[in-house]
Amino acid sequence: MPVPHRGEHVTHRLIFVCEANICRSPLMEQALRARVDAESWEISSAGTRVGPGDLPMCEVSAEIAAASGADTAAHRSTAIDVGDLQAADLVLTASRAERSVVAQLVPEARSRTFTLREAVHLGADPLDPDELAVVAAFSAASAADDLAAYASALHHRRGFVQPPSSGRTLFGKRRPHPFDIPDAHHGSAREHRAMLERTALDIAELERQLDAFLVPPATGRAAR
Repeated sequence: MPVPHRGEHVTHRLIFVCEANICRSPLMEQALRARVDAESWEISSAGTRVGPGDLPMCEVSAEIAAASGADTAAHRSTAIDVGDLQAADLVLTASRAERSVVAQLVPEARSRTFTLREAVHLGADPLDPDELAVVAAFSAASAADDLAAYASALHHRRGFVQPPSSGRTLFGKRRPHPFDIPDAHHGSAREHRAMLERTALDIAELERQLDAFLVPPATGRAAR
């Protein structure tokens, strides 16, 4: 296969995963889909424990996604598919629990599977030339600036980037792991909305980081 050059069409395949695929992962999918060029992306979401009935997005998740211009009406909960995971350039999960499920189902996908907040944390600093050289040498990506290369770059940083501390609340209770988006769907309305609003902010930061990596500075967004 010819190696794509900057400016040529490249399809980036990204899957978001949570447990039931009605709240966290569909919001991630729809919020990112509203921010990128549809012709260059294949974005989907799925759940590790999807119940019967092909359920739509929860109302709060759909409301927050719609605020960014997303069309949420067609979403129905979908179970993760091994073939889809194998084909994905990057898999982003809501928590480490779903990350573990993906790794067990498709061991070869471990190096390109992260929680959303883990990926944002690992990608916070721009890649320097030395890191890009390592990615080019060891990545199976077809180009130095596609999503598979980005996943390789994040994986290369594992173990070298200090994770944030979870800490404790004022009452001594341990906070959720900083890489996890806790499932607050059945919690209080306030906790549920706060979790989803922060998730939307995480997606905005992810898109900023992806844009910096995937879009050549000299040509800008038109080259996607």
